[in-house]
Amino acid sequence: MVTLLAFRLPPLFLLLLAATDAAAAAAAAAADNGNESEAGAALVNLKKSFTDPTGRLEAWSATSPFPPCDAASPWPGVQCYKGSLVGIRLTHMNLSGTFDFGAIAQLRRLHSVNLKHNALSGPLPASLGTLRGLRALYLSSNNFSGPIPADVFANMRWLKKLYLDNNRITGPLPADAIANAPRLIELHLDRNQIDGPIPFRLPESLKRFNVSHNRLSGSIPQSVAERYEASSFAGNPGLCGSPGSDAAVCVAAGPALPPAMPPPTADDYMAMEKETSVFVVIGIILLVILLVTGAMVLMLRQDERNSAAQAWDYYASRAGAAGAGAGSGAGAGSTKSTAAPRAGEMVAVDVAGGGSSSHGGSSGRRMGEFVLLNEDIPAFGLPDLMKASAEVLGNGTLGSAYKAAMRNGVTVAVKRLRDMNRVGREEFEQHVHMLGDLHHPNVLPPVGYHYRKEEKLIVSEYMPRGSLLYILHGDQSPNRLILDWQGRLRVAVGVVRGLAFLHERLGIPAGRLVSMDGADFDAPPPPPPHGNLKSGNILLDAEMEPRLVDYGFFPLVNAPQAPQAMFAFRSPEGTTRGVVSARSDVYCLGVVLLELVTGRFPSQYLLSARGGTDVVHWAATTVAEGGEQELVDPAIAAAGGDAAVRLLRVGVHCASPEPECRPSVAEAAWMVEEIGAS
Repeated sequence: MVTLLAFRLPPLFLLLLAATDAAAAAAAAAADNGNESEAGAALVNLKKSFTDPTGRLEAWSATSPFPPCDAASPWPGVQCYKGSLVGIRLTHMNLSGTFDFGAIAQLRRLHSVNLKHNALSGPLPASLGTLRGLRALYLSSNNFSGPIPADVFANMRWLKKLYLDNNRITGPLPADAIANAPRLIELHLDRNQIDGPIPFRLPESLKRFNVSHNRLSGSIPQSVAERYEASSFAGNPGLCGSPGSDAAVCVAAGPALPPAMPPPTADDYMAMEKETSVFVVIGIILLVILLVTGAMVLMLRQDERNSAAQAWDYYASRAGAAGAGAGSGAGAGSTKSTAAPRAGEMVAVDVAGGGSSSHGGSSGRRMGEFVLLNEDIPAFGLPDLMKASAEVLGNGTLGSAYKAAMRNGVTVAVKRLRDMNRVGREEFEQHVHMLGDLHHPNVLPPVGYHYRKEEKLIVSEYMPRGSLLYILHGDQSPNRLILDWQGRLRVAVGVVRGLAFLHERLGIPAGRLVSMDGADFDAPPPPPPHGNLKSGNILLDAEMEPRLVDYGFFPLVNAPQAPQAMFAFRSPEGTTRGVVSARSDVYCLGVVLLELVTGRFPSQYLLSARGGTDVVHWAATTVAEGGEQELVDPAIAAAGGDAAVRLLRVGVHCASPEPECRPSVAEAAWMVEEIGAS
């Protein structure tokens, strides 16, 4: 009926509708033009507050024929997004004078201002606090002086990063204002002349804090010292606990000693005897508490074992979806599962018919103590593997890997797993079967396994090109393979496709649980579907296509060894809180993308963090300064061009310190695919 009425509308009404739409479009265009003119006027006023000796900002003029964010001819030093001014970047321009932040206070979409390495001077202006929506402010290496205005933290509630290092800032730290900054992540105040004590309380969000090489005094609060490295406080001679500090200062800064006590009297001795009897009673109570605590510890350990099944259930509940979706990646011949198996059951693969069923008997093609999952591979068993010509491929955090060339002509890769007793045999076998049902061009599933309590083997197809880690950093032979830009881009696209597939098949959104008394509470995040993504676990086949390995092992790895064995725990939330989630996989992806673009070996891959390059911090800082081109590996700079810079920015986005600020795997895959398509 509605459709019929629409067709019967009089022509005049249709004309009015068209006129209304045209007016709305005109209003939107006028708003955009107003925003552009407002940005232009703000930048022109801002330019009046400082001196531009190089003349690089000549285009900042009221007579300019182009708006600041013109797509064809943007003004220098501006950063735009969809036609809006979001950033100002004026680094290494020898700008002098003051800087009127109030001139740009009305630019609501302005998120960052970068003035590093200039000659701006004078006290930090009060107008700084008017930039209420600013996320990042970089004022390093200037000549700003005077104290830090408390308004910077009190008014700029969205501020995440503040760089004031290498200036002439004086006065004490505004302790209360800093403590109440709700979103502050980085605060760099090193190499100034700041005095006074270090605040006892800093924001929980603050991940990087540097006050080295100042004039701070007193003792470092324990709550602060535990959160940051010693280098953050170095170069303050009057600061207790810093290199070169004087122990006498610590005594002077500490509380006064109590007066001397008089000698005890007879009444005091009687009181002591009473106290002794009280202590005996207290000791008995403590002993009972210790016994109860011991029993609770045993119960908690049992709960930890039970929690292994809970972690395993995150994946086991996806076994049906994994099998059902396998056909899309592997064709009609892939194995399918009709329902998610229950805990304690085993998946029996019917290799003749390609179906599967759940029961408690044997599964797959059992060749003695070895189970073969892939029907396309000639049959072999554990004796064949033991007699094969073996070659060590590597020794990773989960175990050693070998190349095994058997007498029947089949060559496979064998992973000898350690620290994999979190679940029993049935759960282990069902889980490996579920992983074997995952078929995707960029995922390498297991083709067989051997289970014993003291030793477990996972067998997969051998990849002749080795790992991405080896090709980028390990092979130094004269005939080594140089991965050019197109090769690296193809690897990036393949990695995000494989990771997105794993997240689709194994990922479960965190929900809410209900307790026994009916109260609801947040469910813990499910484990990351991959959990161990790094360049050493990205293998290249004969066509140089990437294949992901060592994925989905989270439910199998012993809980105490997981932080050392699984790379997802190297994410900021993993290192600080011991909590990982699907967004931890995104962080690992960011490291891989930065590694591909820069060609540098990431220090994140080392447990000791000694050696390599902190590609995450290096890239984030350099991108903020506008020096992206400096990061691109010279071997690919010419061919990569703007695409390499765009991929670098995606890597920085994925490796954001806050999980909620990272894209999802699907979003990251879309961004990388878009770069690959261009």
